[in-house]
Amino acid sequence: MRQEIALKKIVEYVARKAASLTQKYDLDDLVSPSIVPMFEKSVEKMASALVKRGSGLRCNLCDKGPFTKRGMYLHLIRVHAKDIEIMVQEELRKLLEVIRR
Repeated sequence: MRQEIALKKIVEYVARKAASLTQKYDLDDLVSPSIVPMFEKSVEKMASALVKRGSGLRCNLCDKGPFTKRGMYLHLIRVHAKDIEIMVQEELRKLLEVIRR
């Protein structure tokens, strides 16, 4: 149950980062402090994979847009929350494998 809540907050963090909005949460509160620097790079990678920037923000997953920052965030949360959740789980799995070595 706690993991699900943390995962939803991380999904929101990634969506806000992709839409260039200010963050509600500090990444230190969402993941272990030992992986924060590595996970921050992963968040940047996920955020850039989600959004095309140009004359507005466009969704890189379904090619809808252009959106405002808030519109992009709402689109990502409402339409692609599960997709982002899968991306986050994969990135966390990769980071944990690297740490275990």
